[in-house]
Amino acid sequence: IFQLDGTAYPGNSGSPLYDPDSGAVVGVINMVYLKGLKESAVSDPSGITYAIPVRYVRELLQRSP
Repeated sequence: IFQLDGTAYPGNSGSPLYDPDSGAVVGVINMVYLKGLKESAVSDPSGITYAIPVRYVRELLQRSP
């Protein structure tokens, strides 16, 4: 799991995480840590986001029927 210090907002889960130099997808945003209520995520973001490394996503996709 990647822990990012950038803020992803609710609804961003499933978005790709890019390497800014190469443009390659390195992960998929999975979860945003919220300090308070979901409604405060936009006005008072925590700045902590979690992403799954793309290699695990590829493995899951290969298992799917």
